[in-house]
Amino acid sequence: MIVWLAWGRKLVARNCYFNFFFRNKEMMFAGGVISLLEEMISNPNSHGSATVLYLNLSFLEEAKPVIDSSPAVPFLTQILRANTEPQCKLDALHALYYISTLPSNILNLISAGIVSGLQSLLTASGDHTWAEKIIAVLINLASCQSGKDEIISAPGVFGGLATMLDIGEPIEQEQAVSCLLILCEGNEKCSQIVLQDRLIPTLVSMSVNGTYRGKEKAQKLLMLFREQRQRDQTPPAEMHRLAEVG
Repeated sequence: MIVWLAWGRKLVARNCYFNFFFRNKEMMFAGGVISLLEEMISNPNSHGSATVLYLNLSFLEEAKPVIDSSPAVPFLTQILRANTEPQCKLDALHALYYISTLPSNILNLISAGIVSGLQSLLTASGDHTWAEKIIAVLINLASCQSGKDEIISAPGVFGGLATMLDIGEPIEQEQAVSCLLILCEGNEKCSQIVLQDRLIPTLVSMSVNGTYRGKEKAQKLLMLFREQRQRDQTPPAEMHRLAEVG
């Protein structure tokens, strides 16, 4: 009982803190709270509070490039891999999602090692609690060619996406197939990785039984693989002739 009361007080205090800062984030950002946060992340005891503050600031469009150019991104990506409280990881993940919605931030996120951090969460045994948000960040990263290349070079990501296709909730399956479609378009190496994971039966099933968007994405991905297979089976001379005819 004592443990639960202590946990409850901690949760209430955190929510009050979160709500106060959320209502006043514009004022605090203008007042230079970023500098204060840079001091806070140097103290391990302040990491949870700093992560909550970064999450609140990440809602502000004007704050996103400032956060990206500060030590925040390496700090938040490290939190994803650290042995810390789940709530702290979740706050970091959401903050990184909002930061990644600004395309100019993506290169710095990649340099900070965000893909390996996301991979460690996505492939965590039996834990799909945050899968939808993890995949949403991956989709944002894949909008940049450098991000796409980084994801493709991390094979563990594909294993996590394959798991989501097999056992995820419908919305997670939809997100996973959307991510795979973005990665595979114009990249035969990525297509080969997916085909090696023997996902075709899962994609066929999803093209029939998935959500509306999930069906659409699964059908497009299957068509992409079919077109690639046809190109691979067509002799070079025939390909040249078809190109001339076209």
